[in-house]
Amino acid sequence: MEKLTAPKLMLGSPNVYADILHVTGFKAPDPVVVLQTRKECFLAVSRMELGRARAANPALTVVTPEELGVPVAQRRRLSAWAVALLKRAGVKRVEVPASFPLGTARRLEGAGVRLRVVEGAFISQRAIKRADEIEHLRAVQQSTVDAMGVARDLIRRSHAGRNGELRLAGAPLTSERVRRAINEALLQQDCIGGEPIVACGEQGADPHGVGHGPLRAGEPIVIDIFPQHQETGYWGDLTRTVVKGRPTPTVARLYRAVRAAQARGLALVKAGRPGAAIHRAVTLVMEQHGFSNRTVDGVPEGFTHGTGHGVGLEIHEAPSLARTDGVLHVGNVLTVEPGLYYREHGGMRIEDTVVVTRVGFEYLATCPKTLVIP
Repeated sequence: MEKLTAPKLMLGSPNVYADILHVTGFKAPDPVVVLQTRKECFLAVSRMELGRARAANPALTVVTPEELGVPVAQRRRLSAWAVALLKRAGVKRVEVPASFPLGTARRLEGAGVRLRVVEGAFISQRAIKRADEIEHLRAVQQSTVDAMGVARDLIRRSHAGRNGELRLAGAPLTSERVRRAINEALLQQDCIGGEPIVACGEQGADPHGVGHGPLRAGEPIVIDIFPQHQETGYWGDLTRTVVKGRPTPTVARLYRAVRAAQARGLALVKAGRPGAAIHRAVTLVMEQHGFSNRTVDGVPEGFTHGTGHGVGLEIHEAPSLARTDGVLHVGNVLTVEPGLYYREHGGMRIEDTVVVTRVGFEYLATCPKTLVIP
């Protein structure tokens, strides 16, 4: 438990709010109330969740609205739970996250509780992963690598039709077909894939465009897989860009630039290094390879995003490899994912998720980075 300046109050579903899941270790779809003080952590749950919550984390003080004395007519109102819980703990002043519900805040203030809203990271120690968290992240990242292997194998077994569209087993090989195979592979390892990106050609020039329709030979196919493990709640993140057959000379240049930029970024990852400095160095590599940013018809092209982001109980969390302040610490888990995007040529991104060490980094799981699939 981090050193608290004041008691912290949180409301919501642990399955939605990563801070709540991190503090309690309790997963549930229904909302709860959490009060973290210097000496104790309280978790208020419905009576149906009482046994499961106590088994999930014996260190918590788990209570129900009934035990808190919440009147029957108010037992569906989390604000009533919060008022009663603070009264039980003797707390009159709390810190709350910026996303805290306004209606609950007003009710608490009406009950004489003083609130201080914390901007930015609310549970800041989430950025530095414990050993058990790193093992959870390794496991889900390995599942991500395995799913990438399934996608690459489908493309490998395909062939180009007369119009250049890829076909497999007598049917077009589409973004949707590859995405379905990725999700099926992830589900077999208790992971939810959601909407992985399989974007070919011009579609890949939109960094978060999921892709649709037939895949084509000779064009870059951006494959970005980011599943969440159903039991632990931790995320993986991995991107590869591949070409079935022979890439154009420009696509080959894009690959060499992004591969070199990622290698430079990874080489700079270590504890104490500013994230912004890593991003600047990666950007410089892109420029040295002849790729600079531009705007075409109001759409930005080039290296249009940050170099990386933290991964944990959320797919995007601290720290950041971008233009923001902050240095890396031992135990940070983050992506290194430079990319280039031009509608004329498509997208090119290579992404790995790594853990920061004192002297550098370690891959959570390794995956081939070859561009061409014969």
